[in-house]
Amino acid sequence: MPKLIFKKETHQYFLEDKELISVSRIIDNYLGFGYSHISAEVLKNASVRGKWVHKLNELYLQNINQENIINNLLKKLKPITNSINYSYCKKSLMFLKEKFKDKNNYEFIIEKPIADTLVAGTPDLVYLDKKENKYYLVDYKTYACIDEDKLKRFKLQLTAYYCLLLANGMTPFSLPNRGYVYLTNKNNQEEIEITKELKEEWFNAKTKYFKGENQNGI
Repeated sequence: MPKLIFKKETHQYFLEDKELISVSRIIDNYLGFGYSHISAEVLKNASVRGKWVHKLNELYLQNINQENIINNLLKKLKPITNSINYSYCKKSLMFLKEKFKDKNNYEFIIEKPIADTLVAGTPDLVYLDKKENKYYLVDYKTYACIDEDKLKRFKLQLTAYYCLLLANGMTPFSLPNRGYVYLTNKNNQEEIEITKELKEEWFNAKTKYFKGENQNGI
């Protein structure tokens, strides 16, 4: 089977020499979602903040048996970032500590790229609840505020990941039709139901994107 390669610095996915299209690229094209109206400084700060939150969450979830892991991570972070990033990371880590009180009851799949024959993406977290024997999708968001346009984008993004996971062998029984967006600035999560309508909309988004490519001769 061809190996899926993700080039993180350019956000590109390849199966051998074939480039796949990212979930975010298809959704942005479908919704007309762009960043030209946002200043370069704001985008840079958001990117840095997102990277810190993702990295510390990853380190926390990977260190199942280490004592005081949150305190150790925050102690190392504080001198090398600003107070806003520190606050986001602290809230995020405390949320994970509460959500996964006994990490031994869970298995974590952290930022693992997945793909079908045309599309690829990387969920922030897929975790197995061993008691339920079910997997759940989680995506972290570090926006300062959430509006309806962003929420619609989140829903399509989780739906796309859900469909990719099914295409990679998970079953509707093991992967319930709901996911979670964790809002780090609010320190809570929002449940997203993966409805039939959302699945149809994701299919339409893919169709629109690839028809557009063909029309342009790409």
